[in-house]
Amino acid sequence: MGAISFANVKFTGSHAGVSIGEDGPSQMALEDLSMMRSVHGCAVLYPSDAVSTERLVVEMAKHKGMAYMRTSRPKTPVIYGPEEQFPIGGSKVVRQGPNDKATVIGAGVTLFEALKAYDTLKAEGIDIRVIDAYSLEPIDSKTMTEAGRATGGVLVTVEDHYAVGGLGDAVAGAVAPAGFTVRRLAVGEIPRSGQPDELLDRYGISAKHIVQAVKASLITHH
Repeated sequence: MGAISFANVKFTGSHAGVSIGEDGPSQMALEDLSMMRSVHGCAVLYPSDAVSTERLVVEMAKHKGMAYMRTSRPKTPVIYGPEEQFPIGGSKVVRQGPNDKATVIGAGVTLFEALKAYDTLKAEGIDIRVIDAYSLEPIDSKTMTEAGRATGGVLVTVEDHYAVGGLGDAVAGAVAPAGFTVRRLAVGEIPRSGQPDELLDRYGISAKHIVQAVKASLITHH
């Protein structure tokens, strides 16, 4: 009804994802991004640190129409400087180099797993590009497609959300016109309660699984 009546309303959903840990699956809202992406005209935002959260609150306030922000429970390090801007519909390339073999796209807590995977792979001589898809709707099609071209079409998404309708689907839709496909890491079953790090690993969205997915993708692409 909000979308139909062009309501200028802003929502935020906190403590989403398996990364909330002990509270268990009833509290994880692993379908929130999908639900809100499908509301016509609703901006869907997912910051990763304090700076991006603060900036995106301002962007939401300026945005005409509905907007939804997902925020996380874990204490995440601040990775952005105070001068960074976060326009709705944008993304941030947080790691890149001339020899990137694959692109890993995360959002929120999974961005930090992607950065750990970057360090692991770098130590093994494999460079990857890492993108923070802080805006899921609208998604930054241009940056995602450019990354696909630059990294041989090897694109991996990782999200603390069910596989349907979230980051993986958003990126897949964005890069499909250029002929790229996406390997998607997401929560594939109804999870249980546990420590956040245990759950990220158990449900296949930790740095270790990203490393495995990148290596598997490189084998199939070459």
